[in-house]
Amino acid sequence: MANSKDYNIRVIERTLSVLNLLSKKMPLNLTQISNELNMNNSTVFRILKTLESYSFVTLDDKTKEYRLGLRCLELAGDYYDRDDLRRIAIDELKQLRDATGESVHLGILDNMEVLYIEKLQGLHAIGLMASALGRRSPTYCTGLGKVLIAYEDHEKVYSYFNQHKMERYTSSTIQTVDDLISQLEIIKKDGYALDLEEHEPEVYCVGAPIIDGDGKVIAALSVSGPRSRMAEIQDDRKLIDITINAAQKISKKLQDQISVDLFEKHSRY
Repeated sequence: MANSKDYNIRVIERTLSVLNLLSKKMPLNLTQISNELNMNNSTVFRILKTLESYSFVTLDDKTKEYRLGLRCLELAGDYYDRDDLRRIAIDELKQLRDATGESVHLGILDNMEVLYIEKLQGLHAIGLMASALGRRSPTYCTGLGKVLIAYEDHEKVYSYFNQHKMERYTSSTIQTVDDLISQLEIIKKDGYALDLEEHEPEVYCVGAPIIDGDGKVIAALSVSGPRSRMAEIQDDRKLIDITINAAQKISKKLQDQISVDLFEKHSRY
């Protein structure tokens, strides 16, 4: 059977690599982009000029540096407005934020990383958190991420993290694949995960899975806040239970939506 990459078009791959690079490191000039991607200047120049003509990138005439353009924002907005998961989850996420006063995230698993598709800022003041809408975080040291990979095949998880470095963000960051797998087994049994300053200093987090009508974990949500307000999380299950309950409500809405869609589909025939 042919691999999906067998049908890839090289120039499109290169174009996407330019956009992906600018999404992570911008602004960058032509030479910097070429060096980062190991591509020659003339190829990158033609790609950039094409992207610029369609407003996917913009050039600062003074610095000669490129940034993502407004068309990228428009596409992100179109996806954001039409994302069924976010639309179904948003009311429960707001209620969870209001009930806890802390920041609430909705995320999915993408290439063994957390991709945030919604973030509601907490009602209390908190220092800068790395999470943001459309950004990524590691799975092995975040509450939301550990929930997502807990329901993946553990041999797949083991293989991935044997081949990819587990960066140490804090003194509490998990360091070995064996320890991670042991945690994931407990998380899958308990139905929630904790992050106790494993990714960011002074930040605690609890995550819970969101399950679709086929019984598959397709997303997760989390509540994050400073250790000073969440220090009792291990001894007082109130916050854990509230988080799990919100995830279960979203799961039920997803399952109900599938039932409605199936009924409407069959009623047309």
